[in-house]
Amino acid sequence: MKLIHKTALYLLLAALPIALGGVFLLNYFIHRNIQHEIDELLLSSLSQVKEELRQHPPPAAALPGWDPNIRIRPSGQLLQAATTFTDSLAFDPQEKEQVTFRVLHSSYSGGKQSYTIRLQQSYLEFDEIASALSVGVIVCFLVVVLLLLGADVLVSRRIWQPFYGIIHQLEQFRVDGSDEVAFPASDVEEFRLLGQSLQAMSRRTRHQYAQQKQFTDNASHEMQTPLSVLSFELDLLQQSERLNESDLDRIQRSQREIKRLSAMNQSLLLLAKIDNHQFAQNESVNIGELVRQVLDNYSDFIAHKGLTITRLINDGPYRPLNRQLADVLFSNLIKNAVRHSDSNSLILVQVGTNDFCITNEGDPLPFPQEELFGRFVRNHALPQSTGLGLALVKEIALQYGMSVHYHYVSTIRRHVFQIEF
Repeated sequence: MKLIHKTALYLLLAALPIALGGVFLLNYFIHRNIQHEIDELLLSSLSQVKEELRQHPPPAAALPGWDPNIRIRPSGQLLQAATTFTDSLAFDPQEKEQVTFRVLHSSYSGGKQSYTIRLQQSYLEFDEIASALSVGVIVCFLVVVLLLLGADVLVSRRIWQPFYGIIHQLEQFRVDGSDEVAFPASDVEEFRLLGQSLQAMSRRTRHQYAQQKQFTDNASHEMQTPLSVLSFELDLLQQSERLNESDLDRIQRSQREIKRLSAMNQSLLLLAKIDNHQFAQNESVNIGELVRQVLDNYSDFIAHKGLTITRLINDGPYRPLNRQLADVLFSNLIKNAVRHSDSNSLILVQVGTNDFCITNEGDPLPFPQEELFGRFVRNHALPQSTGLGLALVKEIALQYGMSVHYHYVSTIRRHVFQIEF
């Protein structure tokens, strides 16, 4: 959710309880004022009734014929009772329903006659006015809140426009690009400082990337050259007729270590390039076809160990990958399975719509399973291993959003590697 929308949502959520509280307070305030006005109206009517009784005392037989909201009864007591107000529920013949009335009780003594006075006034008309007024005020309040929220969204969008421009520039930023990043200018101090900080950071990042890329390129060339020279010189030395059997063994061990060191150097440089995201150019790779090519490349090695390959490979799938990294990914998994399989055993290779799976028969891991994809973790029974093959698999898979899983089925002694695309 965008910040503008989240701010508007929080403002709306904050306005709702305020609106509800305002509704109850408004309703209470209106009804209290209505009650006060009705009481004043009843007191005014009481004064008129008393004045009428003083000037024109009615005969007892005429009392029931007055206004139904005014009830006067003769009283045997000459003392005046206190004026009181109560609420009463009674049937209104005009409205044909039960209606709440405000009732005033009082008394009056005139000459030798006393009267009890009961005045009532219906709440119905006043409640209808109060309800209409409350609804109108509430609707106006909600409309004002919505208008304020809309104005807040528009104003916030205008204010945050430089921020979204900065985000857009960051999405387009490439550490190996040639164009200088130009963040949008803003008269807001915070956005201006953010743009300046990101500008300086992008320059430092590109400078560090260029230095690291230059180092890895130079190291790849400068380290491989002496290793190649050493291997060539040892080959020449091995052809000498003055060497004994012990010397030949030492030369062969040295050649194996040089080859291992060369493979380790290439793997480390490849890991450094992957970490630096130097393999940016992708293409649509047919994974099924690529796996078939890798298996064909290792056919001699597979035949030498007497292995049987069962292929369950679909046509495709196609995934956007760097061709070189995709080849390293599947080559390392297939080479790992062939190298660590028991002789004359079966290797099962499956390529589905969303995953790649390879299984081979062999002994359990000589180290904890959680260390399998770590760097320089290897089986010491295989001295030619660099311990970097599966680490490369993990790094390449992570770069392209794929997940790598491993488990060992001890009942059938099979290692299972799976990549989910």
